Amino acid sequence: MNTLPALSAPLPTKSAAKPAKPLKVTGKNKVALDLMVWEGLKRSEAAEKAGLTDHSLYVALTKPHVKAYYIQQCEVLRTSGRARRIHRLEQMQEQDDNKAAVVNAILALERLGDSQVTGAAGQSATPGVIIQILTQAPVQQVQTIEDERPSIISTT
Repeated sequence: MNTLPALSAPLPTKSAAKPAKPLKVTGKNKVALDLMVWEGLKRSEAAEKAGLTDHSLYVALTKPHVKAYYIQQCEVLRTSGRARRIHRLEQMQEQDDNKAAVVNAILALERLGDSQVTGAAGQSATPGVIIQILTQAPVQQVQTIEDERPSIISTT
């Protein structure tokens, strides 16, 4: 008869892992990044005003969540200034002093309209497949000319 030893205690089970909280940019790092974006300060100046060293802000910017916050704020700044840029380009287009500036303003306004259509809602270009069909000329076969010396055949 085959008997198995009885277990005195239940087998340990893995405790449910708590989901990790998303990392947030807070405190002095957030203040420094906001100064860089919204006031246009250099990294060293923003770090000093926030009470950090330039190196510590540099190291913070190497972290993905800090870099993501910085990029997000830059995008907000870029988007919020779009209407002002359009009005400025319209003003440049109406002036008569600098004809090259008029042409450049018109071109910039046209490109701005195109980029809004293609880049709407943060969509980016998606990868695709390119099929390239190449036709090659038929390969010419090279004929080798064998030695044309008469061969000596002996008959013995």
